[in-house]
Amino acid sequence: MAVIGSILLASTDPDALRGWYERAFGVVADPGDGFLWIGEVGLMIVRRDDIAAAPAEPARVMLNFHVDDGRAVARHLDELGVSWIAELEYREPVGAWFATLADPDGNYLQIIELTPAYWAGRPDPNRRSGAGPLGTGSVATRLPAQDLDRARKWYADKLGLEPVEERPGGLLYRSGSGSFALFTSQGRPSGEHTQMGWTVADVEATVAELRRRGVEFETVDVPGLRTVDGIAEVEGNYPSAGGKGERAAWFRDSEGNLIGVGEPVR
Repeated sequence: MAVIGSILLASTDPDALRGWYERAFGVVADPGDGFLWIGEVGLMIVRRDDIAAAPAEPARVMLNFHVDDGRAVARHLDELGVSWIAELEYREPVGAWFATLADPDGNYLQIIELTPAYWAGRPDPNRRSGAGPLGTGSVATRLPAQDLDRARKWYADKLGLEPVEERPGGLLYRSGSGSFALFTSQGRPSGEHTQMGWTVADVEATVAELRRRGVEFETVDVPGLRTVDGIAEVEGNYPSAGGKGERAAWFRDSEGNLIGVGEPVR
């Protein structure tokens, strides 16, 4: 399974271009690696000597920025004196606001506001579950570990995962567009329900590779759910998953946490 995790934008004056993106979208380059993180996608602006100062075909590739309020973003960009290729307009029957502009190097980018009309009849993977105090917060899985060093070694050896950050008593991992953390705890997981799950493109290949690494998969045989060679056919799925069902498998980590992997059935 592959995801677009970052975009490289070449420039003859990367410092100036990076500064413009920081001002335009209210982000700051990561001091460690220089990425501008805009949502879940990192934008890396680098110097190259084998390019022209401006792109020959700026419409060939565009950066699309999805925003909550297109008019507010357009007003802010007006204050920066941007060059509009197409000013903000509402497009039917798409049900969205679009505007196209050029950055200082001449690259085209779009700001897009997807309205409720767009999402009518479409599953929205970014739709929030409510407007309460947690409705706009980010959420991630936390798994207890009685022996954090043992758990760290298990995740490295069996799953090929290394923490991206650590703090006393905690390890943070990122995978695809999500994250999870292991934390030191004297509590034990019940192991009676799935505590964390991955969606994969090919569950059979994933199970085979994890078995090669020494992961032991659970055998399940209960009414309505039975594994065959470690994989079960699960009825139903969320609309945003793009499937009518799921093929799933489960295993436990070194601390007894029950983890699942699933492939949507279309």
